[in-house]
Amino acid sequence: MTQIKHPAFTQAQVEQRTGLSRELLRKWELRYNFPQPSRGARGQRHYSGAEMQKLALISRLLPCGLRASALVAMPLAALQARLDHHAVQAAQSISPHTLTQATQALLASLQPGQNLDAPRLLLQAQLDSHGLNTFVADLMPTFNAAVGQSWKAQRLSIAAEHHYTATLRALVQRALPLPDLHPRPPKVLLTTPPGELHSLGLLALQAQLALQGAPCINLDSQLPAPEVLHMVHEAGVGVVAISASVCMPVAQLTSYVAELVQGLPASCALWLGGQGCAALPLPSAANVSLFQDTTGAVSHWLSLAQTL
Repeated sequence: MTQIKHPAFTQAQVEQRTGLSRELLRKWELRYNFPQPSRGARGQRHYSGAEMQKLALISRLLPCGLRASALVAMPLAALQARLDHHAVQAAQSISPHTLTQATQALLASLQPGQNLDAPRLLLQAQLDSHGLNTFVADLMPTFNAAVGQSWKAQRLSIAAEHHYTATLRALVQRALPLPDLHPRPPKVLLTTPPGELHSLGLLALQAQLALQGAPCINLDSQLPAPEVLHMVHEAGVGVVAISASVCMPVAQLTSYVAELVQGLPASCALWLGGQGCAALPLPSAANVSLFQDTTGAVSHWLSLAQTL
């Protein structure tokens, strides 16, 4: 009988994924009896997947003013409920004025002469304050549009735009919840057509789906249609999510979508998003959907998950 090996994480991996220092982890180990890592042959600490998941939730709740002593005693479900509650409150507290101020501060941090770490600190503060779901659903689109417009107007350099993109991507990826050990279908594959480099929208969708427990395969940008179709069959994918910007040539995008529609099994849905896809005539296939925002796509995934 084959035994299922649950993932184990080193102290360095826990520190990298949660931002909790090894000194703090050892202090909690002594003071609260959590976490309780196993030891390797040389005494090195190894943390279980469940411990990593709980530490990740705790690290996101600490900035909300909650005490570590209370958080370490709470089960995973309670921690997630606290985080969801905070996210709802944060979403309700975002005013247009607050969003405008945050956007202006971000653009200022990307100007020449600013500390290179300034954009990361500003984005991290917004992420901690509002929670991952609100950050990617409400703040990221505004930030992305403002940075893109400033770059087109030559108010930001190419280097500054790339710095913003790389910084944002790293922060969101670090904040992603750990994959569920028993994920529920459908599995979602995310990518863009060849020639389309903009994939931040897919990252936002991945974050929102992951918070709902959806299994995601984010293959980033420029995946050829035959490779998409191969992965669908290889990995048992139930949804293919494609994003394209207005920079994508219409004829090329139309051909790419048509190849996917023709090759995907009837059981696999095709989701289209981004301004490039919005300009396309929607294929008549029943399993093709066009979404104006990530929230609508997440709601659709929840509906699909309930039927499987």
